[in-house]
Formats: sequence, C-alpha cells, structure tokens
Amino acid sequence: MTKQLKVGDAAPSGTALAQTGEAIQLSGLWADGPTLLTFLRHFG
Repeated sequence: MTKQLKVGDAAPSGTALAQTGEAIQLSGLWADGPTLLTFLRHFG
C-alpha cells in the first residue's frame, strides 16, 4: 500500500529525465530550495 502525502510532508525522491535525456535525481533539485516539477503532454 502506498503512503499518501499530507501537507508539509517531504516529497519522495525519484529519478526523472531532463530534456537532454540525462537522468536527474529529484532530491538533488530540492536540496537547494523549492522546486517546481511540471509534467507536459505531447501530442503528435
């Protein structure tokens, strides 16, 4: 069962791909401060 996050909880870490295809560890992004992660849909 997956734990649901509540307001104020730390976000879980994970890996995402940058536009260049490079793998980025998400925890490294928010180590320096707030981070906005946006998911875009591509059609075509």
